Amino acid sequence: LKSGDAGIFGRLEEELETLHDAGIDYEIIPGVTSACVAAAQAGIPLTRRHTSRRVQFVTGADVTGELPPNLNWAALADPEATTVVYMGRRTFPALAAKLIAHGLAADTPALFAESLGRPDERLVRTTIAELAEQLARGGAASTAAVILFGALAGDYPS
Repeated sequence: LKSGDAGIFGRLEEELETLHDAGIDYEIIPGVTSACVAAAQAGIPLTRRHTSRRVQFVTGADVTGELPPNLNWAALADPEATTVVYMGRRTFPALAAKLIAHGLAADTPALFAESLGRPDERLVRTTIAELAEQLARGGAASTAAVILFGALAGDYPS
């Protein structure tokens, strides 16, 4: 049993292979990925005509827990995309530095979301540079969070 959508950075293929090899029947019931929940809780869309033409999901941590070395930095630094980083709490300071080095403005709006749908849910609205500083100071051990950034991350209801 998984929360969210097990097909989005949930290692679903590994679990299905194990179940198949063991001859165990299973059923996949799609869930709502945390990117959609975070956007809904913040009252923002993930896309909008003429502003954000693409949503991209990326992992912030490889199997060793480090920032993946082979990310497409040009795509991630595109100001007309909404980017969602899964499992990037610990690596976001390094990710933000690379994004800024690849041309994404340091004041690009960002939304940090954790414990979505739970009583201790937390949404932090900031910029990529400020979030990187906050996470670097916090010594985040957990990777369980979702980070959205791009033009629409700054569209908050008043």
